[in-house]
Amino acid sequence: MTDVGELTKQGFRPYRKTTITYAKQMPTGFAVRLLNGDIIYGRAGDYACVSPEDNERWVVNREIFNRSYNIALNTETLKTGSFQHRLVRQGFKPFQKHQFTWAKKLDFPMIVKTIEGDVSAKAGDYLCVGIEGEQWPQNGARFEANYVRVEGV
Repeated sequence: MTDVGELTKQGFRPYRKTTITYAKQMPTGFAVRLLNGDIIYGRAGDYACVSPEDNERWVVNREIFNRSYNIALNTETLKTGSFQHRLVRQGFKPFQKHQFTWAKKLDFPMIVKTIEGDVSAKAGDYLCVGIEGEQWPQNGARFEANYVRVEGV
């Protein structure tokens, strides 16, 4: 479980994701190549996730996904042939993350040991912490485009 007091002392702040994630639960183990070239691995039952905004892909552990995401009411009309339409045809569904992500901007490059494998981060990226204390880095521009700071937590 995430210790909010300790995270705050370490400079982490709470954020809420504002964009929709398309995800599909995978029946077998799988690998995903991130936009930075790193490869991470999911186990059977984990979720393959895709951002339709920038085509970034990632893996979320099944238990963490089920506690962090809700199916999104699809309020957009999916144009035939659109990226979202193609994802839905491949079995992906739209989800909204409802749990906070604790994050802080990195001042230096580092390798982050994630549940799914080692991932490179550079200065200006964000180090994120989830509900089970799991960590992952996220590109700075991508994070700032997809998350908003939550005040008063």
